[in-house]
Amino acid sequence: MNPSTISALLLRAGSVSPRIFAAYLRVLPRFAIERFRRDAFRRTLRWAAQRSAYYHDRLGQLGVQLENARSPEDLGSFFVYPDELRETPEAFLCGKPDVAIESSGTTGHASRVFLSQRELNYNARQGILLQAVYGITNEDRVISTFDYGFCLDGQLAQRSLPHWKCFTMCVGRADPQEIYGRMNSYRFNVVMSGTPWLSRFTEVAEAEGRPFPLKLLVGGGGGGILNGTRNKIEKFWDAPLCMTYGSTEAASLLGFECLRRDGYHLNEFDFFVEILDADEEGYGEVVMTTVSRSIMPLIRYRTKDVARLMPDPCPCGLPFRRLSPLRGRLDEIVASVWGNVHPDFFEKILGSIPGITDEWQVALQEQGGKQTFEFRLESENGASGKEEIERIILKAVETEHPLAWQAYKQRLADVRLVFHPKGTLRKGRKLLRLVDERRSANG
Repeated sequence: MNPSTISALLLRAGSVSPRIFAAYLRVLPRFAIERFRRDAFRRTLRWAAQRSAYYHDRLGQLGVQLENARSPEDLGSFFVYPDELRETPEAFLCGKPDVAIESSGTTGHASRVFLSQRELNYNARQGILLQAVYGITNEDRVISTFDYGFCLDGQLAQRSLPHWKCFTMCVGRADPQEIYGRMNSYRFNVVMSGTPWLSRFTEVAEAEGRPFPLKLLVGGGGGGILNGTRNKIEKFWDAPLCMTYGSTEAASLLGFECLRRDGYHLNEFDFFVEILDADEEGYGEVVMTTVSRSIMPLIRYRTKDVARLMPDPCPCGLPFRRLSPLRGRLDEIVASVWGNVHPDFFEKILGSIPGITDEWQVALQEQGGKQTFEFRLESENGASGKEEIERIILKAVETEHPLAWQAYKQRLADVRLVFHPKGTLRKGRKLLRLVDERRSANG
């Protein structure tokens, strides 16, 4: 029996009693998960090699012996790259699809993944696990403003929430002001959306006055959430904000935070997750393999997300391994005179600065042989506090990153601030926090 069948049976039981479902998961031995997942991987690999032009040709070119592969690591140098998936998605098909989902991500080029309706509905039923972990009851009232369009978020919420058997509304990306105006009428106590929307919703409530405390906020979208933004939202609403980790390519939730909010519990019924080229801290590229999809399986797909596997089990008792919060994207890890910088590096600098929003970007440029870090910030009150903000940034560099401060003092690097009108930095669904513009500037 494969993991998706086991998972489907568990989810049906969970729809009857989420509490018993959660208790069962906490006593489920890891060896059972690993055995079922390994068997499912071998079936997926053989199926893909037989039915997909891409897998048949690439595995054959690399001389992969399918009978010897028991886990993705056994495939050696075989990987699926994002560019390949974007350029020829149909080459990965192993059957006739019923539906497609898209996401432009951070590249501006749409990624497409094809599924059957059965697969999409199966992914949606996994929302029962969130209901069980978060203690959602039939007395709760849930609002989702996840976007629809061609993307995954809204479709998944629309199909998942009916399984919770409580009052739910999925309204798409409605204006936060409009949703705030309906809070008293519908008495929503669980709010689900992308983090930029939740941040704006909190701003509206701060200005108008909180209608009542929430029980829970559930966030999604690529890139995770900044600690400062999470703290602000949780403090105002007096409720936990639990993040989910998914993607178009996963076509589901790859992981989710429990109420402890300390890393993503991975969906190990349906995915293998590897960390490729880990550094001394264990951070590397997240590589995923689906083991329950038959229309368009992805084997060793390189996500470009950077994270690490957390070694210790979570005190919540769930048996799944945890993935750390994302450090950034692979193309957001930049070698510089300040060392290897990444979004988390700059979050420690910008996280506590008053007068700026949580939408920011840092661009590394080079002029006349000197590297310049251009901080692109959205100001709450115009640029009148530029000198003070620059002073705070430099003080944070001195405190948090001594080697970077030394390079700055030696005039090996410079800092420049550029202010943008509020709400203008984010052009798409995701905002690249760190961009390397040295090559484009130098031709």
